[in-house]
Amino acid sequence: MHGLTWDLKNLFRFPFPEVMLALFTYITFLPRGGSFSFTVLQESLIWEEITRKLAFYTIRDAAGFSFLAYLPLSLFASIFVTLSFAYEIENALMKVHLSHPISRRNIFLSKLTSCFLITFLTFSGSLLAYSFLRIPENFLSVIFSLDLISKLLLLVALETLFITSLAVSFSLYSGKASVSLIGSFATFYFIQVLSENANLEFLPPIAFRNQADFLFAFSATKSAEVTSLLAAPVASAVLLLFSYLYFSRRLQVS
Repeated sequence: MHGLTWDLKNLFRFPFPEVMLALFTYITFLPRGGSFSFTVLQESLIWEEITRKLAFYTIRDAAGFSFLAYLPLSLFASIFVTLSFAYEIENALMKVHLSHPISRRNIFLSKLTSCFLITFLTFSGSLLAYSFLRIPENFLSVIFSLDLISKLLLLVALETLFITSLAVSFSLYSGKASVSLIGSFATFYFIQVLSENANLEFLPPIAFRNQADFLFAFSATKSAEVTSLLAAPVASAVLLLFSYLYFSRRLQVS
């Protein structure tokens, strides 16, 4: 617990509010394929149903933008992870942590959790702010749509988990801040290019779009698409497992 608090304090020295504002601005000014609309029949819809539909379309709109923020989020996560892992390894700060009577498992988990939390809070805060401000008059209805918000947060968590796990793996194996930052972001960019140009739906960001489609029923999900939905979470788990094993058994600091 002490290690997690220490890591969060260090990461929050980074201009966290400015990062959230930048990501919110990016999401807000993304080009829209079209605005949602539906016909309201006074005799068939009561006011609660209207506000519920508005809340659904608003949060679904934010979910549709989540995968478009893949590269900015990857950049922010690469910075956070580099500061927490590669920077401390390169500057012998990690050696100081390991000299304390704390297990390597606890150190790794505290650093991983802090990186995940700060990335998750940045991304979810930006999307929720967009959802709340999309139609200010429907603000309360969006807040009380807990099932829709939980789906949006699940989508953010899955995307954040993949990005954080890949950045942590790259940061640990590189051991140098510059290589970690540039290399991990270049890897995220290469994955996006490969996903879009080769139409590999199991790779992000297309995989994140499929997850949004599944959670918010943009289209019917076929059984063949299950692989693309599970590929990113499974890859995240594998990357975290290898990162943990490397950190706990193979990492050498000098």
